[in-house]
Amino acid sequence: MCRLLGYCSRDAASVAELLGTESFRAFTSLSELHGDGWGMAWYAGSRPAAWKSAARAGSEPVYDKLAWQPLGDLGLVHLRWATPGLAVSDVNTHPFRYGGYTFAHNGAIHPQERLGEMLPPEWERRLAGSTDSERYFLHLMWRLAERDGDMVAAVADTTAAISQRYTASSLNAILLAPDALYAISFHDRSMVPADLLWELGHGERPEEVAAYFDLAYQVTDDAVLVASSGWPMPGWTPLPSGNVLVTDRRTLATSVLPITAS
Repeated sequence: MCRLLGYCSRDAASVAELLGTESFRAFTSLSELHGDGWGMAWYAGSRPAAWKSAARAGSEPVYDKLAWQPLGDLGLVHLRWATPGLAVSDVNTHPFRYGGYTFAHNGAIHPQERLGEMLPPEWERRLAGSTDSERYFLHLMWRLAERDGDMVAAVADTTAAISQRYTASSLNAILLAPDALYAISFHDRSMVPADLLWELGHGERPEEVAAYFDLAYQVTDDAVLVASSGWPMPGWTPLPSGNVLVTDRRTLATSVLPITAS
């Protein structure tokens, strides 16, 4: 289980400036629980760059340094809380990249012993690590090729295929393409591990814990942001489960489209 943040801005901007100092600190504080690694990805052109670490974001000066730099106009931040049984390591740390695409996931897919069935053999061989999340990403890339580049259709195919064969607490994800930001909201509130979150001190009210998997977005004249819950987000708009938010990188035009399997 993890925390996600994605952004698309009119010009190159830093994550911290887009959020504002207080909000950036509040988001970063989520690494106290989600402390099994962090990663950032950004686009200054058509190819992504990334930095990731298996350490806790709040304890690494490079995290803060990168967050205050205007690295690009399109990017994401991921704070990892590793699924038990999946190693904390650099290769298992999000984001994952394939070609011009970058991906970060929040959730867990079970059973782990059957994760190797998620991909065709030629795609399974492209794995760098051992996570369900990287397999989810490669499955999406496989479906994208099958769909001739129709990302929303590929998302629908992928979420349907995984849901039919596995138990997924959440398939929420941020996906960056050279021309767009995609935020996938696909989760089941009944799968929130409420007792564990209460035990670990996440959330002060039952409704905060129940909203653990929720995503929300904010649209301004100069940027679109989307993020996981758990920190103050006044004025943000909920992104309902079963939908994907799409933001055009060139124009910032934003749509919320249903995830409907054909």
